[in-house]
Amino acid sequence: MALKDFMARTPGSEPAHPEPQTIAAPRPAAQSSVHTTYLGPTITLSGEIRCAETLRIDGSVKGEVHCDQLLTIGEKGCVFASIEGDSVVIAGEVKGDITAKRKITLESTARVTGDLITPGIVIQEGARLEGRIMIGGGPTPDAAQSAAPKPRAQEKAAAGSADAPARASVIASGA
Repeated sequence: MALKDFMARTPGSEPAHPEPQTIAAPRPAAQSSVHTTYLGPTITLSGEIRCAETLRIDGSVKGEVHCDQLLTIGEKGCVFASIEGDSVVIAGEVKGDITAKRKITLESTARVTGDLITPGIVIQEGARLEGRIMIGGGPTPDAAQSAAPKPRAQEKAAAGSADAPARASVIASGA
């Protein structure tokens, strides 16, 4: 009760039976059905990782990574591996191809060298990618490359000499 309400009361104006105040009992913490595996920044792992749960890597991994759920490579993470996952979020460094069933997200701190295959992609400003992106279903990047028409030698030489400085600056700047 506020002080002004208390001062405004007149004797006999109080209710005969004050209303009981209800106090909510604390709720027990909900049990999460999603488990997360975490590889910290001091962990160095070489080989194949397979997991059926969410995985976050902030350490160093070389080899292969297969994750049935969300796979996150943290800002301190350094992965030299082929990656397969349901959804993949990259904030650190990856050298290797990445395949996702749902979506690949490259955060602004991501540094990726390799091909991306996914039905959906998000690339934040500042992310660096050196590789190809294949969105949606279809042939693998190797099959797509062999099926693509080959430019004639004359066109290839002209394009290579004219575009070389421009391509180098795009890769170097991260644009």
